[in-house]
Amino acid sequence: MAFALPVRAEAPPEAAPAAPEAAPAPKAPAPYSLPFMLRPLTAGNVVRLDTTLAFSKTKDTVPVLLLGSYKVLPNLAAIVRLGVIHSETKGPEGSKATSFINPAIGALYSIPLGEAWKVGLFAGTTIPVGMGGGDTPDMAVRTANLDGIYARASMDNALFQVNYMTPIVGAGIGYVANGLTIQAEVTLLELLRVRGAALDKDAARTNLTAGLHFGWFLLPQLSFGAELRYQLWVSNGTIEKGPDPTRLENWTLGLGPRGHFKLGDKMWLRPGVSLTLGLDAPTGFSQNGLEYKIVQIDVPLAF
Repeated sequence: MAFALPVRAEAPPEAAPAAPEAAPAPKAPAPYSLPFMLRPLTAGNVVRLDTTLAFSKTKDTVPVLLLGSYKVLPNLAAIVRLGVIHSETKGPEGSKATSFINPAIGALYSIPLGEAWKVGLFAGTTIPVGMGGGDTPDMAVRTANLDGIYARASMDNALFQVNYMTPIVGAGIGYVANGLTIQAEVTLLELLRVRGAALDKDAARTNLTAGLHFGWFLLPQLSFGAELRYQLWVSNGTIEKGPDPTRLENWTLGLGPRGHFKLGDKMWLRPGVSLTLGLDAPTGFSQNGLEYKIVQIDVPLAF
């Protein structure tokens, strides 16, 4: 009778330790449509060259603005803005002049509200050292400065009012998601005269600007933006009592494409071109309007 030898059971091999799960890659932020003449909502390291070519029935005006922004904290950026303007008045008695305008300094604080909403708070001031100021300025230079107000769609008045120091506060809020940017902002400017009382009669002026920006990404590298802007002289005795009350407020509309090109790990070039038209006097089509056509060439480099 045969007996089967007992077979020694082999211990099952030890299971290999499970590989740790890879951490999920951080979600890329939604693309942001940078406004043309409104403030951005995000703090960043940026150099921005912003040129407008403004043509009217009587003026050809070219303001060139250079902005530098540097993050001193993750959500806080210090900002410096410089500018120069050239303007020519048409006609046999026309004049032309070039002027360095008031520089501005300030800070932008960005507040994310969840994934889709952002708030931007701004505070700053101009420094009243621009050319063409005082009681006896070169009048062609003074005229060039004032031409810049409408050449910038009345959104940067403080830079061109060289006899005034202007504290500025503003706030913006925006929705940034799904390839869309919808942003609104409001800004209050209090102009305080520090020189030139012989020509600028108002010791103080209060200016309000507001705007709405809509941006849509057609491609990751291309967005299209539209911008409705409003400016109001809340308090300005010279204009309120003058012969042209249409200059108290101004509505403009700008629209155009912007490219978004990644040049490095943190470097982006976002060039944009827009056309701005006035919707009423003084920049728009009316009996008293200047009928400005404003082409903006905006080249921001973020790093």
